Amino acid sequence: MSQLFAIIFRYRVFLLFLFLEIVAAGLIVNNNSYQRSIVLSSSNTLVGGIYNTTSNVTQYFNLTEVNEGLLDENAILRKQIELLQVGIASDSVTDSSKENITNLFYGMSDTVAYDFIPARVINNSMYRMANYITLNKGRKDGIEPGMGIMTQAGVVGQVKTVSDNFATCYSLLHREMNVSAELKRTGDLCTVKWDTQDPTTASANYLPLHLDINVGDTITTSGFNTVYPEGVMLGVVSEASRVPSERFWLITIDVSVDFSKLHHVYVSKSLFRAEKDSLENIAEE
Repeated sequence: MSQLFAIIFRYRVFLLFLFLEIVAAGLIVNNNSYQRSIVLSSSNTLVGGIYNTTSNVTQYFNLTEVNEGLLDENAILRKQIELLQVGIASDSVTDSSKENITNLFYGMSDTVAYDFIPARVINNSMYRMANYITLNKGRKDGIEPGMGIMTQAGVVGQVKTVSDNFATCYSLLHREMNVSAELKRTGDLCTVKWDTQDPTTASANYLPLHLDINVGDTITTSGFNTVYPEGVMLGVVSEASRVPSERFWLITIDVSVDFSKLHHVYVSKSLFRAEKDSLENIAEE
């Protein structure tokens, strides 16, 4: 211990200088938005590189499981393509219906068009109050803050910040995540929020008591924003109870995505998002 104190005393001037430099750098970053954005972008790139290297190693040992999942997903997509092609070719389908099917086939609808950017999960937390996901794609790949993240199974999260090559995202398992949703059977709107502290469940809020809620009902995205397309799975009702003092059902859902086996995702990019947001901002003025 005496030797440690002797070393500290010997280099006290340098250590004091180093401490003051760190404090000065912290003050500059906290009080200047430009410097803060540079630091955040640089740290995101550095951490993303570390996660990417770690993920490459662990991914190698999970190749069998990942490939099986991709094969299952490809089989589902191929089946959907065949059904759409049969519908387009059928003589019993009207020209307008064929146009709608063709639009759906290419990811278009009457109101919203989405592009989907494939990405790989290189870091994923599940057991915190605020869980995050890191992707191996970023600004260079067209990813921007606010975009939705999903798999074939359902909603995964939303992009928070991006660097050139990586993106840090809110997981659905984040206390500040709120997803506009609906009860698929009736179309009634609700909000899905992760407040159960269980990575396999979440809550569906604001469904009024006059509705008939059943265990097994499906909760999907509402399409009321440009983050996720309409009808993306969020989960299935596992518990539903009425409380006399409450105006809404207390509903727990089993989330559709298994976050312990999250490897590949799609980032949803609304092609009309800027136009829609601009028009809504004008209307609110």
